[in-house]
Amino acid sequence: MQTLRRGLVAGLLAGLVLAMLNFVTDGTPGRTLPEALHWFGITIADPTMSRFAGFFLLLVLGGVFGLIFGSLQRERIITIRRALLWGLALGFVWWLVFSLLLANIMSHHSPFGLDFGRFLSTFPIDLLFGVVLGAIYFQLQQQRVAAGL
Repeated sequence: MQTLRRGLVAGLLAGLVLAMLNFVTDGTPGRTLPEALHWFGITIADPTMSRFAGFFLLLVLGGVFGLIFGSLQRERIITIRRALLWGLALGFVWWLVFSLLLANIMSHHSPFGLDFGRFLSTFPIDLLFGVVLGAIYFQLQQQRVAAGL
């Protein structure tokens, strides 16, 4: 149960980092946040509400991926190497599922169609999400071990 709780917290925090990066990586603050809604076919007419909803959707999806991360650890103490590698793998899965498959399907393109510009704008940030997820999970685990719990 502790691994799920640590995974959820790590996922929410990593999702927050991802959402904040999506808020500031473009010239217009928050322009890319509604894209998260489009992955699921959700469209909100009001641009401000669409950005807020996209922001919170990224937080929720980060929490879900954190739960997946925690469940994969199976109540074991993990090393930083393992945490970062698992995080990197989940970041790649995030990119594959959301930035490649769902984005292409919802925009009526080939599911694995990719242009170089979109690859460069999504792939590094999604891998960073995974690394941050693994690093936060490892830190939460180390704090628990240091507290003797």
